[in-house]
Amino acid sequence: MNTTELKVSKVNALKAWRDTDKNGKLLLENLYGAKVFQNQDVRDRIKTFEDALAETGRPNVPDFSNVPENMKDYFVAQYKMSVIAEALNEGWTPDWDNANEKKWWPWFIMEKAVFRFFNSRYCCSYADAGSGSRLCFRTEELSTYCAEQFLPIWRDIQLR
Repeated sequence: MNTTELKVSKVNALKAWRDTDKNGKLLLENLYGAKVFQNQDVRDRIKTFEDALAETGRPNVPDFSNVPENMKDYFVAQYKMSVIAEALNEGWTPDWDNANEKKWWPWFIMEKAVFRFFNSRYCCSYADAGSGSRLCFRTEELSTYCAEQFLPIWRDIQLR
């Protein structure tokens, strides 16, 4: 008798659980135990850029070899933050045709030797160039978490 063992990573099992219906959730909970699927807060899963890569399946940072040397840090940081935002938003993308949908982004204080997170904001009534469309979040809590957890990457986007 030939048996094949299937190995499923926890990241993939959690993603499948989030993406399925009630019956699929029950099946996964019966296979792996309900405890595996408790505490599904994305902020508990995404603590590092590597966590965001695992969550999204995106490739690691490109080498940006065709970018001028003095711009590479910015492009690396921009790529990293785009992947992190995608992971934290869990599939949500802003609907730019919906003025009633809040789209949150972090706001930073930039003074002489200080770069720090100030607060999270949203806008639905006027144009603002505070961050790129990929770098907004579905909730104020996610925006604030991202700013505080990944401050060095934001610094490289804003100051490099």
